Amino acid sequence: MTDYIEVKPLRTFDNGSGLKTVDSDPFPVERGEANALKALGLVQFEDDAEPVAVPESAEPAEPISSAPRGEEEGKGQC
Repeated sequence: MTDYIEVKPLRTFDNGSGLKTVDSDPFPVERGEANALKALGLVQFEDDAEPVAVPESAEPAEPISSAPRGEEEGKGQC
């Protein structure tokens, strides 16, 4: 008996049964093909997808700056 796994496309590709895109529904493939597609970064296993919790009120983060602060600000400018 062949073992099938549901996979979700991450990129557009054609696996011989038609064009699969990011918008395609998950579809079953044999385990060996599923592992090959995952190794190429084309799919993820449906069981691997975990929902991400989004906070109700996310506070914006402060911008990160690599510019020095304080006394160093004026140095190096022409």
